[in-house]
Amino acid sequence: MSERITQALAKLFKKHRIVFWYDEEESLRGDFDAITLPEVEKVEIANNEFGLKYRLLREQPMQKFLIFKSGPQPEDRDNWLLDVQLAHTDFRTDKASLWLTELELPHELRPIVNRHEFFFDSAKRRDLLKDRVTKTDTTTQICIKMLGVCADSDSRIDSVLENLLEELASDSASKRYELIAKCGLDQFLWEQVERTYGYNSDSPTVKDFAISLFKSCYSMEL
Repeated sequence: MSERITQALAKLFKKHRIVFWYDEEESLRGDFDAITLPEVEKVEIANNEFGLKYRLLREQPMQKFLIFKSGPQPEDRDNWLLDVQLAHTDFRTDKASLWLTELELPHELRPIVNRHEFFFDSAKRRDLLKDRVTKTDTTTQICIKMLGVCADSDSRIDSVLENLLEELASDSASKRYELIAKCGLDQFLWEQVERTYGYNSDSPTVKDFAISLFKSCYSMEL
């Protein structure tokens, strides 16, 4: 655990001078004490917020700080360091947050990670996704890129379908679609297919979509 935390923090300090770490479950004191990061000073919040703020902003304005607090983050109205935290960043240690930190995505996207945990549980898939995502991506854009990873395709619905149809035509096992289903992305896939192609079925499958596509093309020719 300490190694993963150290790696995640190192990435944050490449872009931020100050990182706040709230140990909500009060179980990571040992990890905090054990961590050593080059050029980063470790300090703790312990009823010293005013003096700490003066130190961060006035006395040592160029120094990097890891600020630890045992327990949950205080309410905004009681948080004397809220302005400093909002100007920099915070670090969270649940699994979803660590993955988002690794991908350099905002913590507001945690619902996606929680819904598709099987996808993110693979380091290989996370690495492939990291090469595709940006901080400005919407939820829909990220899910389409996740589909692209699962289908070994570009991050477009038509490209995803092309690879799924190729797999169907080769009579091989439907490993790509099975992975999409395991990752909980199948419903999203068919929603996008309906939006793009007008395909709707109570029990959608790649084969049924292919048949519907041929029928539609045949009708258009007639």
